[in-house]
Amino acid sequence: MTRLNNLDTELAQELGDFPEDDLDIVFTPKECRTLQPAMPEDGVELDSHVRDCVQTYIREWLIVNRKNQGNSDTCSLKNKGSRKDFHKTLQKQTFESETLDSGDGNFQAGPRPVPALPEEASRTTLASSDFDLRSLQPDPRLENLLRHVSAEEFERQNEEARRTNRHAELLALYPSVDEEDAVEIRPVPDRPNEHLGNRILVKLQTLKFDIEIEPLFACIALYDIKERKKISENFHCDLNPDSLRGFLRSHTPSIDLSTQARSAVFSVTYPSSDIYLVIKIEKVLQQGEIGDCAEPYMVLKESEAGKTKEKIEKLKAQAESFCQRLGKYRMPFAWIPIGLANFFNLSTLEREIPEAEGLNGRSTSDKRATLLQARRLSERSLSSEDSYPASNFKRISLTLNTFFKQEGDRLSDEDLFKFLADFKRSSSLQRRIKTLPGTLKLEISPAPENLGYCLTPELLPVKPFPENRNRPHKEILEFPIREVYVPHTIYR
Repeated sequence: MTRLNNLDTELAQELGDFPEDDLDIVFTPKECRTLQPAMPEDGVELDSHVRDCVQTYIREWLIVNRKNQGNSDTCSLKNKGSRKDFHKTLQKQTFESETLDSGDGNFQAGPRPVPALPEEASRTTLASSDFDLRSLQPDPRLENLLRHVSAEEFERQNEEARRTNRHAELLALYPSVDEEDAVEIRPVPDRPNEHLGNRILVKLQTLKFDIEIEPLFACIALYDIKERKKISENFHCDLNPDSLRGFLRSHTPSIDLSTQARSAVFSVTYPSSDIYLVIKIEKVLQQGEIGDCAEPYMVLKESEAGKTKEKIEKLKAQAESFCQRLGKYRMPFAWIPIGLANFFNLSTLEREIPEAEGLNGRSTSDKRATLLQARRLSERSLSSEDSYPASNFKRISLTLNTFFKQEGDRLSDEDLFKFLADFKRSSSLQRRIKTLPGTLKLEISPAPENLGYCLTPELLPVKPFPENRNRPHKEILEFPIREVYVPHTIYR
């Protein structure tokens, strides 16, 4: 624009007449969910190029609004409603051929007479042999023919003339373009935001077994058994009373705020009925087989007196010595799955094209269809109407009374996926695997949009973050099973 104003004639010929007021350029600050934007830690030496790249995450948005884009009648018609009944609103137009045929219904061959215009009817036709010009009526005088008119006034008159009798919906009767083929229609994009899928809030309330002899810890994660993938990081939770927590005091001189969380926010971009919330119970590492360590929980009860009480005290003393020596290390103890099929609005997913099982060995068209579906699902996960948990899902409180005993030779994720597949098919799994009596109370609900006193997976405080609370919520990082087609807007 500067070069055009400096009368650069070559560029002016190349660009033509570019409207100066077409572009509206605005700088808008980026919205930040956290109190401070995610940045590398202070003191980290960064290369200048890397430092510039990191700055893009906090730099203002440069928004270019094209004022004349999207003002076409087809765009406005899309907002008004369906094209189907639009022709009924059009003004009835009459043509000369219709007025001539209206007098008689019979079709006449040959040329039709053209009706004379009113001005011509009052004048005498000049023949080539007639030289008496005085008998003719004069032509109408052209007013203001020689009057000087400025260019601005001339443009204004032309603009008014163009707008008179102009039809509002010029191309509205043209058939609409199929959305699949409409590659040249580019809607104005929304401002990029941090991607958040379907968010579920899980609150752990109590964890108890029949005997209390040592500290036990809960570890929660999401698994997709159809994709055979773990789709979230772990959430670790300490529900122990202060008496048992004291066994580990020598190993925890300071306790961070984030480790006190007992509620987690899980995000799911691609919800399905195959997603399970798996709660694993861990204990402090001790000598012996995993099965032997769980044996006292299967045969002893706190309520029984006599010899049972002596055994419990002896086991408690052993556990305290293990905690002092090996308190930094954990071992698996028990686990329990919870199906999340009822917590998602899956009705919209059932109408999708069938999901492809994988891309290996498939044709090019199948690969394209799978990628297209993944893109659609990730784009739709950004719209609250389809993606958020079903509206009838408010809040569910669960009390679990049995846990599956962890087998020492089946610790891998592959073993877990086999167990979950059997668990989904039938309840016979509970008869084949030994169980432990215990109680776990938890609450599952849709995560509110503005959940106060919450930490991101990077442990950054999310707005609003009141200081007078004691236990924060903790967002858990998702590992999506397929690509999420949104731009990266935060530094991780």
